[in-house]
Amino acid sequence: MMQGRGDPGQGVDLSNCAVEPIHIPGRIQPHGALVALSPRDLAVRHVSLNVGAVLGSGPEDLLGRSLLDFIAPAAGGDLESILRSPAPGALNPLKVSPRKQGATAWLDAIAHRAGELLIVELEPQGAPGDVSFSSVYRVIHAAIERIQSAAGLFDACEATAEEIKRLTGYDRVMIYRFDRAWNGEVIAEAREPDIEPYLGLRYPASDIPPQARELYLRSWLRIIPDVDYRPSDIVPPPDEPIDLSFSVLRSVSPMHIQYLKNMGVGASMSVSLIREGVLWGLIACHHRTARPLSFEIRQGCELCGRFLSIQLTAKEKLEDGGQKQALKALTDEIVATVSRREDLRVGLAESAGALMELADAPGVAVLHGEAATPLGAAPGPEELRRLHAWLRRTVADQPVFHAESLSRVEPDFARIKDVASGVLCLSIPEPDPWYVVWFRPEVIQTVSWGGNPEKPVESSAEGAVLGPRRSFALWKQVVEQTAVAWKPAEIEAVELLRRALIELDLTRQVVRERSARAAAERSNAELEQFGYIVAHDLKEPLRGIGSFATFVMEDDGAALSAESQGYMRRIGDLAVSTMKLLSSLYEYSRIGNVDFSFGEVDLSEVLADVERRLAGSLLQRGAEIRAPRRLPRVVCDRIRIAEVLANLISNGIKYNASPAPWVEVGFDETSIPTVFHVKDNGVGIPADERHRLFTMFERLSTAAQYGEGTGSGLAITQRIIERHKGRIWADSPPTGGTAFYFTLAEAPLTDP
Repeated sequence: MMQGRGDPGQGVDLSNCAVEPIHIPGRIQPHGALVALSPRDLAVRHVSLNVGAVLGSGPEDLLGRSLLDFIAPAAGGDLESILRSPAPGALNPLKVSPRKQGATAWLDAIAHRAGELLIVELEPQGAPGDVSFSSVYRVIHAAIERIQSAAGLFDACEATAEEIKRLTGYDRVMIYRFDRAWNGEVIAEAREPDIEPYLGLRYPASDIPPQARELYLRSWLRIIPDVDYRPSDIVPPPDEPIDLSFSVLRSVSPMHIQYLKNMGVGASMSVSLIREGVLWGLIACHHRTARPLSFEIRQGCELCGRFLSIQLTAKEKLEDGGQKQALKALTDEIVATVSRREDLRVGLAESAGALMELADAPGVAVLHGEAATPLGAAPGPEELRRLHAWLRRTVADQPVFHAESLSRVEPDFARIKDVASGVLCLSIPEPDPWYVVWFRPEVIQTVSWGGNPEKPVESSAEGAVLGPRRSFALWKQVVEQTAVAWKPAEIEAVELLRRALIELDLTRQVVRERSARAAAERSNAELEQFGYIVAHDLKEPLRGIGSFATFVMEDDGAALSAESQGYMRRIGDLAVSTMKLLSSLYEYSRIGNVDFSFGEVDLSEVLADVERRLAGSLLQRGAEIRAPRRLPRVVCDRIRIAEVLANLISNGIKYNASPAPWVEVGFDETSIPTVFHVKDNGVGIPADERHRLFTMFERLSTAAQYGEGTGSGLAITQRIIERHKGRIWADSPPTGGTAFYFTLAEAPLTDP
């Protein structure tokens, strides 16, 4: 970096400008003195070398001693309590005077906390009352009145520049606004007649590097009363640099000093303009000679800057309000048209005029799948396909993408600059996203810069110097392959349209799902009713067939041939098995229709009842029911849950080749909801057949050798669990055995 007058011989290294630690320079401007205190005892830990010119006592006298030994409040008061308070800056400036005779008569003490230190800056002033806030109140009040009553943003900025020039007496006051790339533009200016105008000029982002913008965001005001100052070092050098972000005396970057000198500036001040937490711009004040300002005037300028910052959003809304209202009406019109068409592409095509008006674009395209629908002045089919592929790769499902110069983002698109230099795109996320893209053609523009933005450093006999800011002459740049920039209101309108289209799509999906669910529920209800009727009405005929077959065998069996006797016995067996199937069907259909009786039930008691019911089967097979611990109380239908346990335990005993069959019933209370299990050491379930476990009338390949069954028990079990708003599933390891798991925790107290 180029150093100030105190460090001659250093050259400019612009590449380091963006990383220069400007908040910890280790030195101050000498129009005041700085002392860094220990907040606990107010002892001086560090001090600027020029302190003797302000207090009459040098660093060697102050270091280690309390600052109160050297200053006293101007009109009495408890200065010690103020300095020890958590926020001493709330009472700035503190009017004090040196205790040593012959020193500066009156001082402004400006205090703030910086980490573990208390920073006190001492600026010489006139006698108390010579300059007070009340003496500048009228000017500040007039300024605020003008800003507030301004018709729009630019009027408010112009009023601010004029009023701050009147308050400070500076030769030039500019309102400087940043764009998205942090280039700056002078949008308002108040100046002396004999000064070259800067209004409308732009300045590159490199003029104000990122760390400087960050500092402007943290501290509202910076001042340099004299660019020819010799910086004063802080001694002794601290182990950790002192953060001077909020210091009014902080020494500024030598690069910035050279910049100001190249402009012919002798003094400068800047006030931040912050919109919704983001640095929006600056109030930049320049004077051709040195010009100090009192704390009160500086505070007045800061107040104006804060007030304009608050007004920025309001003034922009005032200017954009009518446009936004019109764009909202267009959005509603587009959505209304699209809502009348099932196909989004058809609805958007019918809204072509409103779409183009929404973003003030002569062309639009709707891209989805393999289809590209151009509307108005849009690229040709092949170029649209290329653009669609690029959007899929680059933009993907980014909600809104916009560019004023598409060819800068992707040089291959320079070929379509006549229709699509600028693009504004919204995406609607689906498995294959939709894109609606607005196009603007190239508009060749002339941009006025304060010097060549592409040539920040020049070489001369003196070495490297800041070339473009040596003269600040007007430099015009012709900008090609660029469209008229998209306005924030237009981008916002497209974002609003995107949200509305997504909401419309979601609403349609919900309606379709509800319709499908209602149809499925009607179909299921009809099937259940049909099953109930079939099962109920066929029982009696089947019972009669079985009975008549028995009567024939009893009365005339001896007269029948052996073959006929076999047929009759087969008829009886088929009637019995069909009756069982119908009973299962009847029970399955009833579960969906009958009311369940929910209440608090002790599952251990239910298990005991089931064990008594299955006592014969358990004894015959030599089987055992295990319950490692007492089961909990749950909300369920006692009779139906007993059926579940009986069915699962019976299967575990029935499909079991072990000489000592067992079934275990337990639970895991750590899961939410509680998971119950019924495990056995049986034959297990083939992995490729588990998907059929709960299907009505499905029998597994291993079932045949273990007796007849209808294949309905697990389907009925699942139906019962689902009526309890739970779920059931199974696992069967390769080593054998089966574990059924189910939940009941979400069962209601009353049947829904």
